[in-house]
Amino acid sequence: MRITFNQIIRSSLVHKRLKSTAVTSKMHVFTQKRNPITGSTEWDVQHEDYDYHQEIARSAFADMLHDTERNKKYQRALQLAIEKMHDAGKKANVLDIGTGTGLLSIMAARCGADTITACEAFKPMAECCLKILKMNGVADKITVIPKRSTDLTVGEGGDMNEKANILVTEVFDTELIGEGALSTFYHAHQYLLEEDCIVVPDSAVIYAQVVECPTLQKWNKLNDLADEDLEVILRTPQKIKDCAGSAAVHDLQLSQLPRIAFKELSDQIPVFYYDWSGRSPVDRRRTVKQQFTVSNTGRAQIVFMWWELNMDMEGKICLSCAPWWTHPDADLSSDRPQDKIPWRDHWMQGVYYLPQEMTVQKDSEVSLVSCQDEYSLWFYLEDEKTKYRHYSRPICECGVHMAISRTHVSYLNDGKRSKRFLAQIKEDLVKDATVLDFNGSSFLGMAAAKMGAKTVYILENMKLNINILNDYIKENALENVIVLSELTDEVLEKVTNVVCDPNFSSAILPWENLKVAYLLHKYKSKLKDSVTIVPESCEFWAMPVEFKDLHKIRIPLGTCEGIDMTMFDSLVESSRLISDAEIEAQPLWEYPCKCRGEPRKLVELQMKDLKVTYASDGVHPIVDSESQASNPVNGFVIWAVWMVGGKSISAGPVEWPNVGERVSWDMHTRQAVKILKKTKIVSNSDKWNYQVACDLENGHFSLNIDWASEES
Repeated sequence: MRITFNQIIRSSLVHKRLKSTAVTSKMHVFTQKRNPITGSTEWDVQHEDYDYHQEIARSAFADMLHDTERNKKYQRALQLAIEKMHDAGKKANVLDIGTGTGLLSIMAARCGADTITACEAFKPMAECCLKILKMNGVADKITVIPKRSTDLTVGEGGDMNEKANILVTEVFDTELIGEGALSTFYHAHQYLLEEDCIVVPDSAVIYAQVVECPTLQKWNKLNDLADEDLEVILRTPQKIKDCAGSAAVHDLQLSQLPRIAFKELSDQIPVFYYDWSGRSPVDRRRTVKQQFTVSNTGRAQIVFMWWELNMDMEGKICLSCAPWWTHPDADLSSDRPQDKIPWRDHWMQGVYYLPQEMTVQKDSEVSLVSCQDEYSLWFYLEDEKTKYRHYSRPICECGVHMAISRTHVSYLNDGKRSKRFLAQIKEDLVKDATVLDFNGSSFLGMAAAKMGAKTVYILENMKLNINILNDYIKENALENVIVLSELTDEVLEKVTNVVCDPNFSSAILPWENLKVAYLLHKYKSKLKDSVTIVPESCEFWAMPVEFKDLHKIRIPLGTCEGIDMTMFDSLVESSRLISDAEIEAQPLWEYPCKCRGEPRKLVELQMKDLKVTYASDGVHPIVDSESQASNPVNGFVIWAVWMVGGKSISAGPVEWPNVGERVSWDMHTRQAVKILKKTKIVSNSDKWNYQVACDLENGHFSLNIDWASEES
């Protein structure tokens, strides 16, 4: 929501904030922002062009330009296409759709194209492209049109004097077609290209593989909640078990999934072929049924998907996005084949959850039904017994897949963690206990009701979460559970036990789960001194790391295939400083890194003895011995550790990190990451510092972490 400065001045709410806001010559606006710790809406001061800069930051897929294999194969295919036109006695007239930085157009100029037209609809990027062309001495060879390709005109007085005979474009995403590739190519062939044109890439194939994968299925279906004795405490409602789920792709770095986590039930199956060259039409909507022989007995739960591009007409240049076990360039004899294949974050692999699981027998025949509309994919599986009347796109009917992220579903299914919580709750419950659960996106309160609590109050005001809670209450016949949107003094005075799973569905960064501490501080004057609290405390830890690849999403390009990209670096960096926080959340189990310094505790909060504010800072050496020196550091990682029953539950490393070794990360939570602009080779004198400030009264948490200056 945007409002004017004068309107804000009239608001007493914002007047309090204005007292601490410096007035500068630069224009600022006030925007509404939700505080994830308090759940309330606050006013935030932002740069006048915040939205503009955020759009630049989001559109800058810099990791794509770090993809050396992609860049080289595009250039080689362009070179072949231009040579083919020249060998045929024709001019090579190139059209580059969605040029971005102009990289592909500059490659075309290098390869001797006669004319080059590049279109880019995002004007800030088009302007940046012009500067890059000038800096690289090719501005006179390339015409940049700040339009969508579908708005280009051809002919006298148009954007192009004549149709192009070579098209080069990169309009693909994880699903291949999710960015509108089908309509882009169709329009180009209809209006912008000659009939005998060459297209780079020439074609594409989507592959699918049917697997059994209980690990990933836990990200899709909520399981019954069981205690340490494997006794079911809370049953999952049947409507949730039967729900077809969401058809939206779950994009993952599949090569980081442990090989023991899944069983292949089929070979890779080519399900869709796309002829970008125009030699044959491409359907915008289609369904393909393919019979295959089952390779292993198991439960068919999931379809893995990836694609490959045939860059040239002869099919000699192939760019594959396959996971390591089917990748054409993987060395399967090496210890970690996934470390040797090209890394990409812009094109990952896709996971699709089948609407229903199916038990299949080795050597039996079943059919994979692959469905495609203009922008997305989905899949069904059939055998002689299981047939579908239609293959419409699956839709969530239980609410879980709309209310809760897949990561949070996997967290709720983490049996090791939940058993620890349940054991402590069971130990803490007193006779006629009245339990207060602060987290309506977890099941601890309802579990307490099943384990003997007299009354359970659950604080929740999100309608979708309330609907899920009510389904569980009905399924488990819980007559002693009451869901409240607000707490009264009468309720608080009765409470004997506070339970709160410290992972809220609304939280993204680790410290946003301090909502539990905020609520405890808010209501502590009304609670009895004798009340028991689960969890007992929270600690935040940090350490320096060396990311194998993740840093590529943020580090400057400098040059790309010998092309000066510093103008692009400047554009993106200046916009990120305005629109992006330095620290972001990432699922680090997907992104390998090595520990490059001892983990250090930043701050600790005891739930029974909370302070209004916390402030902590410190300086630590990167290395503790000569053997640890001369290693690269390109980031810092921060995570939370919660204490339950005197035992730690880590939302970070699953084992204590050893300096110099790869870190094993919890799969069910995200960690906070700060990626450094430059990789630093550390010495014995290098140190890092941090500053933490926490205000429980207002629900604010700030953290700064960086290299320490020599004076520190």
